[in-house]
Amino acid sequence: INFGHGQLVVLAPIVILLSAAAGVPVWLAFLLGFAALLLAALVTEVVAIRPFVQSGSAVSWILSTFGVSIVLTEILAIPAGGEATYFPFGIPSTPFTFLGVRVSWADLATLPVLLLVAAALLVFYRKTRVGRELRAVGQDVRGAEALGISRARASQITVLISAIIAAITGYLVASSQILMPNLGIFFLFYGFVAVSMGGMNSVPGAVIGGVVVGLVSQAAAVYIGPLFGNLAVFVLLVLVYVVRPHGIFGSRPVREV
Repeated sequence: INFGHGQLVVLAPIVILLSAAAGVPVWLAFLLGFAALLLAALVTEVVAIRPFVQSGSAVSWILSTFGVSIVLTEILAIPAGGEATYFPFGIPSTPFTFLGVRVSWADLATLPVLLLVAAALLVFYRKTRVGRELRAVGQDVRGAEALGISRARASQITVLISAIIAAITGYLVASSQILMPNLGIFFLFYGFVAVSMGGMNSVPGAVIGGVVVGLVSQAAAVYIGPLFGNLAVFVLLVLVYVVRPHGIFGSRPVREV
């Protein structure tokens, strides 16, 4: 669990904007944005994740990555001045009517991209040797190390995969949202709730949990009031935890002695 991931989502678009504003060609600005994202992810892994993964303390790295989120928020606010910014290099966000609903191409692109990324993750984790090694580390670190799997290498690979997903997500977010330095915290909140609801060890559960969270928050905002979106999501999360403590599609961890 990386509570700095939300800020990684908005890091690349903001770096792209700053680079383009400084006169850098757009294609190079995209490369610089992705490079900055990878660098920030690797630094986070070395400073805030790896020491605590090696000690086996989950609470410690949760708190340390949350600290990373705060630091990144403050750093991104310096050049942006804390102001909202429009991202002109994304998918067109001009609204139009589709099946009676006002949407944009940026909105329509989100779901198929999400499904492609989820499918790629499923294939990677289930069909490749590296993916199976990462699952082994996630289930039992000491048992995986006994088989010769490096937890440090697994941590690095996981962070790099999450950085690639953050880059894709950031481009979709920047295409449909006004960029702000603290926008990542908003997505972190909904992302954590979605994954918790769907199941921490289930990629399909995370996808379905995200769709449910989006529908519930929007329905509550429309039919109850704009201030009730977050409340409705938390109430739903509590109800799911009461019935299914490991999430709707999550599975109870099993240990054999």
